[in-house]
Amino acid sequence: MSLEWFLLPLVLGLIYWWDTSAAKDRARLAAKQQCEQQDLQLLDDTVALIKTRLNRDNHGHITFLRQFTFEFSSDGEQRTQGELHLLGKKITRLHLEVHRIH
Repeated sequence: MSLEWFLLPLVLGLIYWWDTSAAKDRARLAAKQQCEQQDLQLLDDTVALIKTRLNRDNHGHITFLRQFTFEFSSDGEQRTQGELHLLGKKITRLHLEVHRIH
């Protein structure tokens, strides 16, 4: 087996890891901004990747659709779920579950 066939999966894996890390940072920033706009607290200052799949964007190009979940609070005591979808680099959905307004 040649060296190219060994390195190709390694390089592709590193590219995927790097792209996923950048997407997670983008999702965390978007969730944090949404929480700040609604006077909510993003708990643990993090988002979690729950699903990745291939999908087409508005231009017909195949790209990754990544679904993230996060938790936020309106009163500092109750945890509520939020969900965010990234299609490539574009946020296509940001949903906050029903929560208590203080």
